[in-house]
Amino acid sequence: MSEREVLASRRVHDGYIGVRVDTLRYPSGKVRDNDVIEHNGGVTLVAFDPDGKLLLVRQHRHCADRDLLELPAGTIDAGEDPEPCAVRELQEETGYKPGTIEKLGGFYSAPGYCTEYLHVYLCTGLTESRLEGDEESIEVERVTLDEALRMIADGRIEDAKTAGALLLYQQLKGR
Repeated sequence: MSEREVLASRRVHDGYIGVRVDTLRYPSGKVRDNDVIEHNGGVTLVAFDPDGKLLLVRQHRHCADRDLLELPAGTIDAGEDPEPCAVRELQEETGYKPGTIEKLGGFYSAPGYCTEYLHVYLCTGLTESRLEGDEESIEVERVTLDEALRMIADGRIEDAKTAGALLLYQQLKGR
């Protein structure tokens, strides 16, 4: 794989996310600016309720300008480990706490321009336990795994982290 050299890096925003512009020189000699969104990373949760239904959340996503149906997920706070974040996010978004949590793997959400890495967890043995979060309006929907996979195929689920996490779950757990 060809290497590139970072000639300069300039911060243009600090906040919930950071934004920097890196000036890169490629092996061909070409120099180009590359915008980078810096993100603490997040968790995506494959959670099954006591009846064996997969928990999905419907919430408005400003950047998509619509409500999206997704797996519960959230951003890792600075200095927080992914697993406690997963437990917290599940409680905030669904009102359940996992009895068992298992790391399935992870992936980058958009590595062409963003550092966000998503840790995927399987959450089972759920018990009711709500934490109040900063979510405005989230509706929990319960579906079978097969229904969720059909929703991805027919476009009712348009969220990439949900599709990726369910593919990972299906491959590892064979369900």
